[in-house]
Amino acid sequence: MKSNLISRVLSWAAIVFLLLFFPVYESFSNTGVRWAISIIVLSVIVGSGFLSYIGSKKEDKEINLLISSGLGIISLGIYFLRVYLEDLSLQKGGTAPVWITNLREFLLVFLVLFVLGSVFLGILREWERSSFENQSSLKGRKQSLVRDFFLGTGILLLILILANYISVMRNHNFDLSSKGVHSFSIEAKKILKEIPEGAEVDVIAFYPRPLDSTARNADGSSSLALKRIRPDLEILLSQMVSIHPGFKVKFINADVELDEIAEFGQVSNGNILIRYRKAGATAGPYPEQKVGVKDKSELEDLERRLVQAFMNVTTKERKVYFTEANGERYSQTFQNLPNEKLVRFADALSFLNFKSTGIGFQNNWPSKIPDDAEFLVIAGPTVPFSPEARASILDFVFKKKGKLFITIEQRGAESFDWLLEAAGYTFSKGNLSQSPSRAPGLILTKAFRDHAIEESLSKKDTGIVFPYGGYFEQKPPKDASEIKLDASILLETGGDVYLDKNGNGKQEKEEEKKNLPIALVLKTKSATPVVPPADPNTPPITLPETKSEDEGRIVIYSGTSWITNQYIPYEANYELAGASVTWMYQDVSLPAIAPKKEEIETVSLTDGQKRAVWILGMFLFPGLIAGLGSIYVIKRKKAGQKNA
Repeated sequence: MKSNLISRVLSWAAIVFLLLFFPVYESFSNTGVRWAISIIVLSVIVGSGFLSYIGSKKEDKEINLLISSGLGIISLGIYFLRVYLEDLSLQKGGTAPVWITNLREFLLVFLVLFVLGSVFLGILREWERSSFENQSSLKGRKQSLVRDFFLGTGILLLILILANYISVMRNHNFDLSSKGVHSFSIEAKKILKEIPEGAEVDVIAFYPRPLDSTARNADGSSSLALKRIRPDLEILLSQMVSIHPGFKVKFINADVELDEIAEFGQVSNGNILIRYRKAGATAGPYPEQKVGVKDKSELEDLERRLVQAFMNVTTKERKVYFTEANGERYSQTFQNLPNEKLVRFADALSFLNFKSTGIGFQNNWPSKIPDDAEFLVIAGPTVPFSPEARASILDFVFKKKGKLFITIEQRGAESFDWLLEAAGYTFSKGNLSQSPSRAPGLILTKAFRDHAIEESLSKKDTGIVFPYGGYFEQKPPKDASEIKLDASILLETGGDVYLDKNGNGKQEKEEEKKNLPIALVLKTKSATPVVPPADPNTPPITLPETKSEDEGRIVIYSGTSWITNQYIPYEANYELAGASVTWMYQDVSLPAIAPKKEEIETVSLTDGQKRAVWILGMFLFPGLIAGLGSIYVIKRKKAGQKNA
C-alpha cells in the first residue's frame, strides 16, 4: 500500500515537474542552480518509471507509465541538445550554420510532441488506476477515489495555469513564423547576453495602447499606426528579459502618462529608449539611445537597430581627446561664439559613455598625443598642423591603431591632404548650394552609402543638414603601394547639388549639378587577404570582422558646421554624429543579423495550365462525382430488388 502511494505521488510529480521544468530552468542564469533543477526533474521522472516497473507484476506491467517516463527523459535530452546546438553556433561567431538552425527547428517539433505525449500518458495511467480501484472497493471508498482523482486533476490544471503564467512572464514562446519575426536570432542573442554583472538595461517603449483614442503626434506619425505595432513590439521586446535578467522592459504612452515620462526628458510616442545603468549607479545621466519605429515596415530591421543601440550604450567608458591648439571649434577661440561651439556634441558623447577632455599646449600638444589616448577628435582646425603633429597623428592611426573623428573647416588652412593621400583622396574647397529656397552653402542630403554607421540611423530619411562644407575627390597615387588606408564613401551631396562658384545661391549655366562625396570612412589595411572560393558556385566564406582594436579607424567630414550647437539639433545630424563615434569600437558585423522580412511567394500559371484547371473544374470533377453517384445509386437499387 505504501509503495503504491509513493508510485502515485511520483507519477503526478513527474507530470508536474516536466511541465514546470522549461519555464523555471530558463528563469535562472546560475549554472549550479540549473544543474540542480535538471537533476531533480530527471530523478523524479526516472524514479516514477523505475518504481512502476519493479512494483508491477510481470504479466501486468504499467506500459503507459513506462512510455510516459521514457518520453519525458527523451524530451529533456532533446531540450539539452537544442541548448548545446545554440551554444555551438554562438561559439562559432558570425552567422549560424544553416544546418544548425534547421536541426533546432526539427527538434522543436519532437520536443513539443514528446512533452505532450508524456503528460497525456501519465494522466491516462492515473485514470486507469483510479478506475481499477473503484471496481474493487467499497461504495464509500469508490466515491473518495473518484473525488481524489478529480481533485488531483484540478490541482494539475492549476499547475498548468501557473506554468503558463510563468512562461508568459518570462516570454517563453514558440516562434513558428517563417523568418522568426517575433524572436531574436542567435547572433543577436549572443550580443544581448553580454551585460556586465550587476548592470541593468532599461528598455522603455513609448506607444499608445490599442484602446487609446487616436491622435496625431507632433512629428506627423499616426497614433493608429503606433497602436497596431505595439502588440508585435510587446512580444519581441519582452523576450529580452528571457535572454538576460538584466533587461527591464516597460511600455509608456507618452501622450497620456505624463507623470511617467518626466525622467526621460523630451520623448514622444513611436520611440524605444535603450538606457544603460552600471552596477551601483543611482543617479544619471545614463548612457542611452533612441530607436524610432513608426510603422510595420520598420519592424523588419528593428532587431538589428536594437542590437546596435545596445552596443552603443553598454560600451565601457572611454576617454575622448579634443585637440584645441590649431583653432579648432573646441578651443577657447570660439568661447564667445556659442553657436559655433561643440557643447551639444560633447554632451551627446557623454550619453554614449565617452568622457571628453581637451588637449592643447598645456598637454605638450601639438606633437605629443597622450599615452592613454584611444580616440581623438579634430574638429575644424583653422591653422595647419606642424610636421611633428602630422607625424604624431599618423603614428597614432597606423601604429597605435587609434580612432580619429575629423571635420574639415573650409575657411581654414588645414585640408588634411597629408592624411587623405594615403587613401587616394584629396579635399577640395567650394560652395555647395542646393536650391534658391535655402541659403547659399547650405544643403540637405539623404545620399548615404551602405555602411554600419548608416544602418543604425532611424532618421536618415529626414536627411543631414550640411552647411558650408567642401567635398572630396579621388586622387590615386602613381604607385599603388602608397595606398595604406581602405576608403569608402559614407555620405554624398545627392544629385541636386551644384558648385556655386560666385556664392549667390543661384545656379548659373556653367554650374552643373554633381553628386560629390562629403564623408569618408578610412581604415588601416587588413593583414588577412580575402581569398575568393575556387568554385564560382560555392557561396563566399564569411570571415569574422576585424576587431576594432586591431585596426586604425577614421571618419572624416568635409565640413564642421553640421556638428556645432547651431546645426546639430537639425534632422539626423545628432544621430549621425553619435553613430560615427560609436562605430569606432564596433566589433560585431550587424549584416549577419538579417532583416525579418516576410516574403510572400507568388505563383504564375501559364495559359495551358489555366486551361487545364478550367477543364478539370468545369467537366472532369463534376462528371466524376456524377458518375460515382450514379454507380452507387444503381448498386443500391439492384441490392434492394434482390432482397425483395
